[in-house]
Amino acid sequence: MESGSTSLEQNLPVMEGATCYDAPIKSGLRSARQSDEGQVRDSSWRSSVLRTVVRMGQAISKRRLASALLGSRLAQRMWARPVWTDTVRILAYHRVLDVGKRAFPFDHDLISASSALFRDQLRFIRDHFNVISFEDLARAEEAGRPWPDHGVIITFDDGYRDNYSHAYPILRELNLPATIFLATGHIGQSAPSLFWWDLVNYCMTHTSHESVTFDEISSVPISLKTRRKKHIAVHNILTWLKSVPEESKRSFLATYSEKLGVSVPSDIADGMHLTWDEVREMAANGISFGSHTVTHPILARVTPEQLTREVVESKRTLEQELNKPAISFSYPVGDSPNFNQMVEKCVADAGFRYAVSYEEGIADAQISDRYALPRLHVESHDTIREFKAKLMYPGLLLSRL
Repeated sequence: MESGSTSLEQNLPVMEGATCYDAPIKSGLRSARQSDEGQVRDSSWRSSVLRTVVRMGQAISKRRLASALLGSRLAQRMWARPVWTDTVRILAYHRVLDVGKRAFPFDHDLISASSALFRDQLRFIRDHFNVISFEDLARAEEAGRPWPDHGVIITFDDGYRDNYSHAYPILRELNLPATIFLATGHIGQSAPSLFWWDLVNYCMTHTSHESVTFDEISSVPISLKTRRKKHIAVHNILTWLKSVPEESKRSFLATYSEKLGVSVPSDIADGMHLTWDEVREMAANGISFGSHTVTHPILARVTPEQLTREVVESKRTLEQELNKPAISFSYPVGDSPNFNQMVEKCVADAGFRYAVSYEEGIADAQISDRYALPRLHVESHDTIREFKAKLMYPGLLLSRL
């Protein structure tokens, strides 16, 4: 465990005297210090420290908190004697790329890490966790065993080709498994198309218009005069697209590039998504594949017939191409409003064993719905310290901004 520049123990006296802390917080800090001095050594020690750190976390930034946690003997003892049992941390990645934000015309928010940062993250996981697959979970449950201790599952959504060109070599170098959830309609196509969020970003990046009006969203013109205003416009458009029925989304996107005066090259998506040969190569070397539907619609916004087709056809395609069962599913745009009980039932009826959402948290064998397992988001702005602290102390770090 690396040392940090800040220590909880060193800061306790200063923090106790800070005006931003009320009496209960000061009491918790003193209790944690006394615990570390050996006055409390039972289960109340861990809960006292945890309460203290949670309260402290409400007053300092996520980055400073991660530094403090990783440099603290108190926090390290909490990790050595973990509160969590029978849980699994499921990491949610999208893309691993080495590209600057200004030079990237697609959705930069989906870049989870650079190659170097990804390698650092995986080395930490390898050294401190037990990296497993959904197949390992299934075998444990079938045998009546608990979930593996300190389990981590590495997942990727969508099926971008950089999963093969950038992430896979590092996974193989470190001999770690992962699961990639494929939107099968974008895999191995002779004339591939952009994902809809990439289309929105691409056209906004390339438009020369200084304003545009989308009557479906608002009658008020949207200013596009600066990069920041374009970024805000993209955010608002994507937010709206995630809230409307699938047919409304398709209708809007059909005229989107024209309204912005952008001609999208027919070969724009060439090489952007995985091929089936690449998928099969990875499947033969420790990478599992699950479904992310066929066309990546928001499943709570489609008709029952579309829902069944997206779930069943994606599973059938995966199993035909790989000649093995597909047991895991990832909901597109998987926050809780975007899938529901009907969607979960469809996924279960199709024969999947597990489904992951995009709700943040750790999966608990005792209480987690097998068809709504939470994940830990991996974002490009996460420092390596934040990444480590999020994995080690998810209940605290996930409460931060």
